[in-house]
Amino acid sequence: MSFDHSHRAIHQLNTYPAIRGRAMRENKDEQEHHELMAEQSVRVISIMDRRPTGKEIHGITHPGLFLVRSKLLDPALDEKEGWIGADDPRMGPLSPIRKKDLSAEAQESLVEIVRESISMDEAVHLSFFNRAQPITLKMHSYQLLPGIGKSSAQQWVQKRGSMGWHDLQGVTDAIGQDAASLLAERYVQEMDDPMQSPRLIDLVVRAGV
Repeated sequence: MSFDHSHRAIHQLNTYPAIRGRAMRENKDEQEHHELMAEQSVRVISIMDRRPTGKEIHGITHPGLFLVRSKLLDPALDEKEGWIGADDPRMGPLSPIRKKDLSAEAQESLVEIVRESISMDEAVHLSFFNRAQPITLKMHSYQLLPGIGKSSAQQWVQKRGSMGWHDLQGVTDAIGQDAASLLAERYVQEMDDPMQSPRLIDLVVRAGV
C-alpha cells in the first residue's frame, strides 16, 4: 500500500462522508474476498476445531487487517508461529471471519497484534496523523480515535503545525499518548461493526489494497 493511496483516502474522509458510507455498504463481502488475494501475510491467532472434522486457523492479515479463517493443513503449525506468508502451504485458502466468531482470548489479543502490523507499515498509519482534517464544522478526524475530544484534537493540530511528524514515536511524544495504540484500538472497534462509518480501517489501511 502506498502513502499516496492513503493520502487520497484521508482526503475522502474529510470531503465525502455521506457518499463514502453508502459505497462501503455495497458488495462488502465480495470486495473482501477480492482484497484477501492481495494480502502479504497472516498472523496466526488461534487454532480451533473445524466442523465436522479437522482444525482451522483464526488470524488477521497484513497489511489490510482482515480477520480470516483457514483450514489447517499441517498440525505442526500453531499459535506460536507468529506472522506467516499468506500463501503458506501449511494452511488452505483464506476466507473472512467476524470478530465475534473469534474466541474471547483471541479478541483480547487483537489490539496488540494490530500494533504489530502498524509497526510493519508505519508510514501508512502515520499519514492519518499528518493529514487528518475536520470532518464537519463540529468534528475533527482526530476525534474518531478513542477518548479524544474536540479540545485534544485542536491541541494536536497546533502541535502538528505545518511540518507534521516523521514517525509515530514523534506523534506519541507530542500528544502524550501512544499513537499506535490509539489507532489499533480504533481499528479493532471498527471490526465489531462493518457498517460503521467513517471507517479508518478502510480509508487509511485498505485504501491501496
